[in-house]
Amino acid sequence: MDKKQLKQAMTKNNSMTRTEQIHGAVILAYAVLALVVLEYFGRTDFFYSQFPALAREHFGLYPLLWWASWTIVLFLIFPAIIVKAVFKKRLRDFGFNLKIKRQYYAIYLGMFLVVLPFVIYASTRTDFRAIYPFFRGAFNSPMSDIIIWEVAYLSTFIALEFFFRGFMVLGLEKNFGKLAIWVAMVPYVMLHFHKPPLEAFGAIFAGLILGEVSQRTRSILGGVIVHVGVAATMDFLALNRF
Repeated sequence: MDKKQLKQAMTKNNSMTRTEQIHGAVILAYAVLALVVLEYFGRTDFFYSQFPALAREHFGLYPLLWWASWTIVLFLIFPAIIVKAVFKKRLRDFGFNLKIKRQYYAIYLGMFLVVLPFVIYASTRTDFRAIYPFFRGAFNSPMSDIIIWEVAYLSTFIALEFFFRGFMVLGLEKNFGKLAIWVAMVPYVMLHFHKPPLEAFGAIFAGLILGEVSQRTRSILGGVIVHVGVAATMDFLALNRF
């Protein structure tokens, strides 16, 4: 390689590095913005304050759908637009991929079975029963409202996994390598600050483990399976313990 070719190669590498840095900055900036918007405008408290009459209909279903919708938009729709329109990349490059090796399904099942006893234990605790199920009106609502809520609720976990384990972990690994898992874990844990302390501490380990699985499998599917399984089990146990 002559000096001209070497200079061109170095220029190309520097350009790629700058691009990766810019992408990393965009991801981090958007993560901060999304979390702030969700906290102040996407929570059920905001809906209650702005639409008090509507909030009382259907036993409090609408404020929860408001929160679920904001979660899906901020953690799935907008990041997907950034990936496609700004980064010009495929969603599967950020973990939105269901075509994975069959061998990983055993890992996913194993993770769920490991956490299942903790979910059963949590369902007996007063602090968890005071929060779950989120849809407190489920005890008086028709089955149609419960189904609508569960579909919206479980869909939020697809958004969560794409945002934290795909958009952040896989999106930032060229900037931080393995540390991208820790970078994504911090805001993920903060999202649990309104939950019981035991769940917030558990989110530390969940964020690290699911981030590692995401990097190894190049897919968010493992986190989706575990999250949906845990949430559905928790709701079922909570509804049947009252």
